[in-house]
Amino acid sequence: MQTFRNNFFFSEKFLDHFCNPRNVGELSVADGYARVGDPSCGDFIEVWIKVRDDFIIDYKYKVFGCGGAIATTSMASELAIGKRLKDAIKLTDDDIIRELGGIPENKAHCSLLGINGLRTAIADYLIRDNHRKYQERIEIYRRAGYDIAKHREQLVDFVIDQPNAANILDIGTGKGHLALAIARRGLNCISIDPSAEELYYARLNAIHYQLDERIEFKQMDGRQMEFPDQSFDAVICADMIHHLSQPDTVLAEMLRVCNSNGIIAVADLNAKGQKIVAQVLKAEGKNHSILGWDFKQIQQWFVVAGTKVQLQQKPCEYFLIAKKA
Repeated sequence: MQTFRNNFFFSEKFLDHFCNPRNVGELSVADGYARVGDPSCGDFIEVWIKVRDDFIIDYKYKVFGCGGAIATTSMASELAIGKRLKDAIKLTDDDIIRELGGIPENKAHCSLLGINGLRTAIADYLIRDNHRKYQERIEIYRRAGYDIAKHREQLVDFVIDQPNAANILDIGTGKGHLALAIARRGLNCISIDPSAEELYYARLNAIHYQLDERIEFKQMDGRQMEFPDQSFDAVICADMIHHLSQPDTVLAEMLRVCNSNGIIAVADLNAKGQKIVAQVLKAEGKNHSILGWDFKQIQQWFVVAGTKVQLQQKPCEYFLIAKKA
């Protein structure tokens, strides 16, 4: 790709953006914010963006740096405003250089400052927006009588009270409720889900809570996992079994990857939990299908498989712990 870089001359457009930078300032109420660079040793910018219906409707910034940093950040703001987030985040330093009519080679690195500021501000917005929706969803269920966060914390307490539960696998993580509860205890885990979209939101949740270094997310189907036999001390799944028409395949995989002295934990909706979820989804015009087994069938499967089973009933869920004999 041609980048329109030269060895010395500034284009008229570059000089115009340097002398008359666009969109300078800050937003008192911003949807996304970025602070990029280091003022103690070089160029530095702050970026604020306003988002409506997935479009960037405003972009403000402050620059501490050379003329190249000022001009390229000014152009980045012009290119970003009016674009959809998914298009704005694809902008590159070459796009900025091209729109400026070229810049000297020794100033080309400055174009990265504006792009990195834009991308970081968009990422900040996505993390904030996802967290807001995540909290709203939890609150809807809590008001209906199903405290998802509390149930996840109780499940993790149930698991870590068992000996030898350090190396943990979370199956069907969805948006990461269980993975977050595990990481908050200072434990590391691998969390898998077949849905790339669900994993995307789970990662955003982990970043928001600054727990992303404790969770390794992998796109993988629990019915055919890539892990070797006896890879984990604890294998857990929550609110997943009822989505499966043939859960025995997943249960067999959970048993396979669990250590000989490890534990398997299954949490799923009981009758009250199913009723609440169905009511919430019905109010949203959706259906809640119960395809999988009930807890008695799951308990029987583990007994037949030769494990020792412990069962606990919670207000909206059951917890089952299976230990290899």
